[in-house]
Amino acid sequence: MTRQASTLTSPLEDERFAWLDTLASPLQSALNNVFQANDAGRWAKRLLNGVPIRHRVHPALVAVPIGAWTTALLLDALDALSKDGDARGYRKSADAAVALGVLSALPTAASGLADWVDLYDHQRRVGTAHALANTTALALYSVSIGLRLSNSGRGAARVLSLLGYTAVAAGGVLGGEMVYGLGVNVSHLLYPRPPKEWTETVAVEELSESTPVVVEVGRVPVMLLRRGETIIALQDWCPHAGGPLSKGEFTEDTVVCPWHQSCFSLHDGAPLDGPATTPARTFEVREEGGMVWVRPSHEAQSWPPPPDAS
Repeated sequence: MTRQASTLTSPLEDERFAWLDTLASPLQSALNNVFQANDAGRWAKRLLNGVPIRHRVHPALVAVPIGAWTTALLLDALDALSKDGDARGYRKSADAAVALGVLSALPTAASGLADWVDLYDHQRRVGTAHALANTTALALYSVSIGLRLSNSGRGAARVLSLLGYTAVAAGGVLGGEMVYGLGVNVSHLLYPRPPKEWTETVAVEELSESTPVVVEVGRVPVMLLRRGETIIALQDWCPHAGGPLSKGEFTEDTVVCPWHQSCFSLHDGAPLDGPATTPARTFEVREEGGMVWVRPSHEAQSWPPPPDAS
């Protein structure tokens, strides 16, 4: 019996959802124009990406509106079930939680958009659906808080909050798919890993001044760059999306990825400009017998940690 191979794809890959691309393309262009318009825009994007702290800020910010709206859901339920819910403070506490969720959703959305503008193809489509779900939730909660503050209908406000929470849950499912299914913003330095021992690469004479040469160390591409008497070695994959750093723009101390313009220090791999927040893997270099030998630097060996690390 011949078993037919199956192809499993995301529902959003269906052409019926091509309208998401129609919506995403002009929005992405407009946002990129804003972020790249001047130094202030580039600084804002760098901050929203989390470059200064070398960690994505969007996952941390997400916890605030979700926590607030979960608390509001519980307090609304207690208010509805209690005969004296207003006297116990359930009602005012629920309103405050909804308001906190709405306010904290704004910087959360801004950080999400700063990450989303660098996506493309199917990743961008899923990200667009994720954003639409959360925008719907924000709109529902905004109307709900308006009703609560004006005392125009407590029951309707609760229903809108419940619908908003459902939209948030749907957005969370899509957000999980982006990270765990599509690897959005997952470091491209995870696998494969270079061998930890010294590895012979190319002859010293093959390296010309300021001309990058890419060699294979294990299964990892490593960019070698001669600067005077110094040879710099950096993993050629940009940790953000795998762009070839050897084809980027170089200054005396930095390299800019040709794909999304992440900027890295050539000396220690530190991310200086986003969207990358993870340092590029660096290598120690030595010359022996007319050959260039490399091995991951101490920091590169310890990042990322092994799966069984505590």
